Amino acid sequence: MKRFLIITAVFAISIAGIAWFGASARAQQAEIMTEAHIERIRSNCVDAQSILFQLHASDAGLRVNRGQIYESISTKLMTPLNSRIVLNRLDSVNLVSIAANYENQLQEFRTLYQQYEESMSDTLDMDCTDEPVAFYDSIAETREKRQLTHDSTVTLHKTILEYGDEFEAFAEDFQADNS
Repeated sequence: MKRFLIITAVFAISIAGIAWFGASARAQQAEIMTEAHIERIRSNCVDAQSILFQLHASDAGLRVNRGQIYESISTKLMTPLNSRIVLNRLDSVNLVSIAANYENQLQEFRTLYQQYEESMSDTLDMDCTDEPVAFYDSIAETREKRQLTHDSTVTLHKTILEYGDEFEAFAEDFQADNS
């Protein structure tokens, strides 16, 4: 029962952080840049870069914290539980399958975040005063990659919930079989 409470607490904590990539990106429709638009980009360049630097720093910290939680769920909960169930020759096909799916999703999250990070770094390295159109396009690309990363975290959280539900079903079956 104590183990169940620990697992439930970790799931609750992970769900609470679902918004770590909180600001969702919106797809931008291709538009023709007018001189007025280009001038607005140039005049707001310093403010835009400042905001991007703050976002970059914030996302980096969140990525580390969230990544550690995701890793812990895998290495400290799913893997040991699945190993113990298998060692005791119990039926855990669904739990193992969900855990394998989670591992694949976790790897995808890492890849997507790395792509987002590289895109953000490239954007931050640009001189938006000299290259306003390229800067604008780079922000749009970075926004899309950030959204993909956010979608990946949502998928991870759904899988965590699925694992929790499957664990509860497994526990009920186990208790029913051993009563």
